[in-house]
Amino acid sequence: MLAQTIPLLDHGTVTGAVLLLRDISDVRRRDRLLLSKDATIREIHHRVKNNLQTISSLLRLQGRRLSSPEAKAALDESVRRIRSIALVHETLSHEPGDELPFIEIVRPLVRMVEEGLISPEHPVQFAVTGQAGMLPAATATPLAVVLTELLQNVVDHAYPPSADLDAGHVSVDLGQSNEALWVRVTDDGVGLPPGFSLDSATGLGLSIVRTLVTTELAGTIGMSRGAGPHDRPGTIVELRVPIGAVVREEPATGPVPLYRGSP
Repeated sequence: MLAQTIPLLDHGTVTGAVLLLRDISDVRRRDRLLLSKDATIREIHHRVKNNLQTISSLLRLQGRRLSSPEAKAALDESVRRIRSIALVHETLSHEPGDELPFIEIVRPLVRMVEEGLISPEHPVQFAVTGQAGMLPAATATPLAVVLTELLQNVVDHAYPPSADLDAGHVSVDLGQSNEALWVRVTDDGVGLPPGFSLDSATGLGLSIVRTLVTTELAGTIGMSRGAGPHDRPGTIVELRVPIGAVVREEPATGPVPLYRGSP
């Protein structure tokens, strides 16, 4: 019960009062139901994350029993894809509602690539700048997989061991413009091979990227040669995904860069 008292005044003197009573039992009941529903959804995301981690562990165990380098590499790629999806569910398990700050997905993805793919003999430094706002899970999940594939593609192809290159530098830039989210991945590696075309690329990673961006996210993707020197021009990959009114600005978290990996 909610009570409110309104005094009755006569020339500045209180002569009485009006007592307003409102039964808010239904409001409280709905609030409790919403809290219970939110807790249930968070628990579901937490369990999905745990199940995905279990699948990753099983794949890693299976990989240890394989003798084929190609089969091991394929399982490792699958594990990274599953982990990128698990990161989204882990973040959602701590966030109210069905939206999450995408930057909280990008930073652990970059760390995952650093820890799993970078070797001391061929160091690559990553930097993340900008903001991507709050994204619904339906957008954040495929976008996380796409970013994982792009970062893995950079490590695998931009700095080949045979090229004997110095330490590489990769930047992941996030931003919003004209109701669209854009993600730009820039490296200073050996650049695209002559005659390269994204539309005709047959590798599994780029095929996944192209399909998710153009079909599931209804966005666009472009890959172009960088402006570096002839032996190391680099590559620029830019994604644009329409997000309309679902994106909200994140609270300010300080100056960029928000994350800078170790060299």
